[in-house]
Parts: sequence; C-alpha cells; structure tokens
Amino acid sequence: MFFEPDDPDIRERMHAAFAGATIRLDCAPSHGATETWGHSGRTIGAPVTTSSENAWLRVLEAPVGKEGGKLWTGTQEAAATLPREIPRPRLLASADWVNEGYAYRAELSTYVTAPVCSPTPDLTQHIALPDAWWSRLQRATSTVAATPVPDNRPRVISQDYVHRTIPRYLGEAGVDTTVHHWTLAHGDLHWANLTSPELTILDWEGFGPAPHGFDAAHLYAYTLPVPELAARIRDTFADVLATREGRLAELTVAAILLQAADRDPIHARLAPQVRAHAQWLLKHHRDS
Repeated sequence: MFFEPDDPDIRERMHAAFAGATIRLDCAPSHGATETWGHSGRTIGAPVTTSSENAWLRVLEAPVGKEGGKLWTGTQEAAATLPREIPRPRLLASADWVNEGYAYRAELSTYVTAPVCSPTPDLTQHIALPDAWWSRLQRATSTVAATPVPDNRPRVISQDYVHRTIPRYLGEAGVDTTVHHWTLAHGDLHWANLTSPELTILDWEGFGPAPHGFDAAHLYAYTLPVPELAARIRDTFADVLATREGRLAELTVAAILLQAADRDPIHARLAPQVRAHAQWLLKHHRDS
C-alpha cells in the first residue's frame, strides 16, 4: 500500500534488518519476490522460503525506547487471542533484537497464495465473490466480536477520539457520541486486507476493542464506489449496521476517513461518497 521510502538510509537499514531476520528465523528470500513497505518505511515484508514451506517475513523497526505499543505487539497478541477458525495467516516464529539505536521485530507467517481483492483499501470496480465467501466473512467478524478482549489490549480508537472527531468532520449533529458497546475488531478491514476467491483476512496488528460494528462499517465505507457490493455488505451485516450501535460505528468510520482525506489521494477520492453517506446516516438518525 505504501511506496519504498525516499530516504536511502532507511532503505539500507531496513534491507539489512530484513537480511538479518532471514538468518535469525532460518529462511531465505524467495527469488524475484517483490517487497512491500509500511508507512514511512517502518516495516518491510516479502515472501521467503523455509526448509518446509513458503512463508512471509515482515520486519518492524522503531527507535530504541519507542518499540512496543499496539502495532508492535498486535500480530503476536492476535495469534494468542483469536480462535483458529478465523481465516488468517498463522504466525510461525518471531525474533527481537537491537542494533545501532534501533529495535527490530521479525515475524514469520504462513504464506497466502490467494491475491488480495484490491491493491488499494477502496474497491473501484465490481468483483465476483461467491456466497460462501460472504458467509465466511460474516462468521469471521462475528467470531472476532464475540472473542473476549485480552487484558490491556489498546482500543482501535479511543472514546475521546470519537467525541472529538465526529463533530469536527461531520458537524454538530446532535448525536450522542458515547460508545456503550465495545467489542473486539480487526480494526482495518478493507479490500487490500481481504483475499479471494479463498478468503483470508490479513494484517491483524491493529486489532483491538472498537465500537460494535466497526469492521462492517469500515468495509462498507471502502465499498461505496461500487453500489452493488456496498448493498451486499449492508445485507450481510444487517444485524449490526441496522442498529443504533452500528450507526455510531458508521459515523465514526466516516469521520476517520474524512480526516484521512486531508493526507492522501485514496481517501480524498473516497471523501465525497463518505460525506454523502454520513449525511444520510445523520438524517436517518434525526428521523428515527
């Protein structure tokens, strides 16, 4: 989703860390593999091979003393918390080390062969997905929401953030922005984190408690450019989206994406549809 960092020092440091991770976790880079980068070059990932299988290796970096936190610990905590029936990569091994003022974490996971549904978080054209795919996605998100929250796992967003962001980006609409029901969520459910035709849900590092219905609301917002599939999401997740809790989750997601529109072109192109949907939600709230 992100480009290779412009800073040559970051590229050199992360490539060296990735090479070191292959030694620590006894794997080798796959020939001709394409690497992927996280925001500002803070992570790098690529396919590798082990003695028994193909795998995916991801390396995170942070200045010493600033490692830790939700995204740093998320993959390991998700592996320890979530039921095995949720379709996701399995964490095989990990390693931590420090070098020249930077802390590193390497995570080796099972390799997912199915392609992602979209190269970007939003869906820009129709894709054909079987009924079984939709059923499995609905079961997976319901299972996540029903899973007890791990002790001390940070929230995807804070209550204070909801209170501040909805009025700032949607206006003072007379909506009670207090979240009364927090449940476990993936936290970043969009089309670049879903594969097809075999469903796998990728990138669990940001999981945590969120307003109930957050994952369904998040995916719906990123599907607005394709009305037919957006309607399918509303039908599939009607049990949460058609509730007051689900409506607050949708307003929260709308505010998040409108805030992101100030920073990147993907969310900027999505913003008009998100804003229009938010206004529909607010009108529905006033009329109900």
